[in-house]
Amino acid sequence: MSLGEKIFKLRKEKGISQEALAEQIGTTRQAISKWENNQGFPETEKLLQLSNIFEVSTDYLLKDEKNVKNSEERGYYVSKEMSVGFIANQKKLGLYLALGVMLCIFAGIPYTLFLDNMTWRYLGMAFCFVAGIIFFVVAIFYEKQEYNILRQEPLLLDYEYLKELKSEYTSKKKKYVIVAVPCTVLFIAGLIFFLFTVKGYISWTEYHSFAFFGLAVGMLGFVYTINVMETYELLVKNEQYSTSFFFKLKRKIKKRLG
Repeated sequence: MSLGEKIFKLRKEKGISQEALAEQIGTTRQAISKWENNQGFPETEKLLQLSNIFEVSTDYLLKDEKNVKNSEERGYYVSKEMSVGFIANQKKLGLYLALGVMLCIFAGIPYTLFLDNMTWRYLGMAFCFVAGIIFFVVAIFYEKQEYNILRQEPLLLDYEYLKELKSEYTSKKKKYVIVAVPCTVLFIAGLIFFLFTVKGYISWTEYHSFAFFGLAVGMLGFVYTINVMETYELLVKNEQYSTSFFFKLKRKIKKRLG
């Protein structure tokens, strides 16, 4: 792929016209047309501007066809824009899944609170289950198909952006550990409480609603933080991810089916 073909491809992906691109970098539409038809070459300053607008490295723009082919064999190139969109999508997806799990567990609260009132007991449980299922369905339809390839191919990211992403991952990880640890403790405490109940050490009372609450909140934080961290690790630690046994197995199956 020549430089002109790359400029044309990236411009189309961004949805920018030749006139708009020319205006952004201070040149003419005719100049952009010549570059895309390999009849001219942008100056260094213009090349840097193109790199910033398209969110790719100058190295990517300047690689010859042979190097580009080798790059494509190594993996799928992920732009900064696509990476940011993927992370935002997975955060919302993780939140919907976490809320779905939490609401389903909340069904245990009306079950314990309304021991003597069957109507409110089952109405409350039904409401929690239905609300939880709605969030699961929303999560299924919210996930964008365009990001599926990020789980199916080894990924290539711009070096400078990858450093930025690693720094962001380290910062997020510290914050999410603060959330994940108490959530895990709440979840384990709830499980132990129910285990003691099953063993007969604790009688079943309305106070079990607190145990359900602890389980629900614990799962909310745990599911959300794990989902977000896995999203960052897919990008930041992709080399480890793409060399795992299950990843290679999935690729072989995909190739045979394809």
